[in-house]
Amino acid sequence: MFTVTVNENVIGHAFSDLEKQLRFAAAQALTRTVQDAQEEVKRQLPERFTIRTGWLAKGIRIRPASRNNLKASVLVKDAFMALQETGGDKTSPFGDALGVPVGARPTPAVVTRPSKFPGALLAKKGFFIAPIVHGSRTMGVWKRTGKGRGERLTLMYVFERKVRLEPKFGFHETVRKVALESFPHRFAEALRQALASRR
Repeated sequence: MFTVTVNENVIGHAFSDLEKQLRFAAAQALTRTVQDAQEEVKRQLPERFTIRTGWLAKGIRIRPASRNNLKASVLVKDAFMALQETGGDKTSPFGDALGVPVGARPTPAVVTRPSKFPGALLAKKGFFIAPIVHGSRTMGVWKRTGKGRGERLTLMYVFERKVRLEPKFGFHETVRKVALESFPHRFAEALRQALASRR
């Protein structure tokens, strides 16, 4: 009779080591996957929105995975982007009307500085509040320049109780698509690296 025995401690150690390598590879793959998704979300921003500064892209963050926590996330720091994802009515957090820039923002790409906000303009000479057209209940901030026949009125802001936003962020769909496409090869890559490091 020929008997083969196995050292259970050796086998247990081998399986434990393999599990560590697998968890390490999974954590690496998850983290690299959400990094891929983060970059794609950032890349699409100029296609979906008028980008005036870099702060919006800086708000797209990630939470990496670890060997003990096999979960990674892509996050959006700015809470106001939720309506850009779902659509809905934007209202003022202060309960008053929203000032929608007209002449205060000559082109869509121009950043509206605090010195051009309605309150700041109304503190200056030549600015006043009046209906946007005669008899309208919708009010606006106007700028008066010149005198007599040379007088000119420029509409700077229109006050709206709410502004309807259409869903155009596409955040969830973008992250989901990238995750499905990226994770398989990211995991295979991480696993190869993990196993190679054991040799």
